[in-house]
Amino acid sequence: MLEKGKIQQIKKKLDHATDDGLLTEVFKLLGDKSRYRIIKVLTEEGELCVSDLAAITDASMSAVSQHLRILEMSGMITGERMGQMMCYRLLVDHPKVKAIIKLMQ
Repeated sequence: MLEKGKIQQIKKKLDHATDDGLLTEVFKLLGDKSRYRIIKVLTEEGELCVSDLAAITDASMSAVSQHLRILEMSGMITGERMGQMMCYRLLVDHPKVKAIIKLMQ
């Protein structure tokens, strides 16, 4: 069993953690397996279209579009229309994306 002093030391360290909020948001976003897989693929492959992501993840284009909307609202990805297709890429300078890349390595 820990001594009271050690418990207080650990609590103080937790209270002063600067990345708790950021990592909590990252884990919320990646808590869904499909979103995790989409982020992983975008990290490894760069820009991909919705149809490609749907084929890669074995999900419907509608489901992938919904996950991409959530990720785009979080500021982690950006979309660009290419004719009739929408293609997405990670915003690698975003703090959440940096945290994810660090966790994936």
